[in-house]
Amino acid sequence: MNALITGAASALGREVGAALESEAELRRLDDCGPVEGPGEWVEGSLVDSEAMWRAVRDIDVLIHTGEPPPNLPDDSLARQEALLDLATRGTHVLFKAAVDAGVKRFVYASTLEVFSAYPDTVYITEMYKPLPTPEPASMARYLGEITAREFARDFPVTVTALRLGKLVRAEEVAGQERDLMWVDIRDAAQAFCGAIGRDQSQAIDWGPRWAVYHICAPIPNPKFLLGRAESIGYRPQRDFQGGIR
Repeated sequence: MNALITGAASALGREVGAALESEAELRRLDDCGPVEGPGEWVEGSLVDSEAMWRAVRDIDVLIHTGEPPPNLPDDSLARQEALLDLATRGTHVLFKAAVDAGVKRFVYASTLEVFSAYPDTVYITEMYKPLPTPEPASMARYLGEITAREFARDFPVTVTALRLGKLVRAEEVAGQERDLMWVDIRDAAQAFCGAIGRDQSQAIDWGPRWAVYHICAPIPNPKFLLGRAESIGYRPQRDFQGGIR
C-alpha cells in the first residue's frame, strides 16, 4: 500500500508517519523543506494543482492531516485567511487531484472542537450536530471536513473523517486538570492505522462511502463516546490517569 501524508512536518504528521511506517510505503508532503521521518518527501502547497498532481501519483490512500505548514504569515488577519484558504480550496485541489489520479481511500483529520459549545455533562456521539465557533483554526478544520464529505457524495471514493481531540502528550500534562477533549498524539496517530483500511468505494449510495469517528482518550465519565471508533480498531492506551492501559 502506498500512502500520502499531508502536513508531514507537523507533530501530528510525524506521529502518523511513524505509526504507519510498517503498514505502508509512505510519501510525505508539506510546504517546507524535508524533515526527518520515514518515506519519500514532496514539497508543495495544497493550493498548487500541479504540485498536488505530482504528489498523488501512484498513491492508494490519501491521509490529509489538515495541519497547516510552518510558514504561515505572522499577521493575524493574513494568517486566518491562509488557514481558511488551505482548508477549503487547498483540500479541494488536493482531493480533486487524487480523484483524477484514481485514489479511492481518503482520510481527513477534523476536530472535536466543533462540539466545544456543548456542556461537559452531555455524552456526544457522531450523531450530534457540530456547533463550530468562528474561531479560525476550529472553523478551518470544520470547513475542510465539509469539503472532504462532498467528495464522498460526488465520487465513488471512501472518505473517513477522524475528529481528533486536543493533541497532547500524557507525560507533558501530568498533574494538570484533565481536559475531557484530550487525546495523546500517539493514540491519535494509531487511529489512522484503522481508518486507512476502511473501503466502501464500491457503494452505490454515498452514505456508506462517508464516515466520521471521534478520537479521544478513554477516560471515566467521558464527554465523547468512542464505541464507533472501536469498530475501526481504535484502542487508545493513555487515559491520563497516570498509566498506560
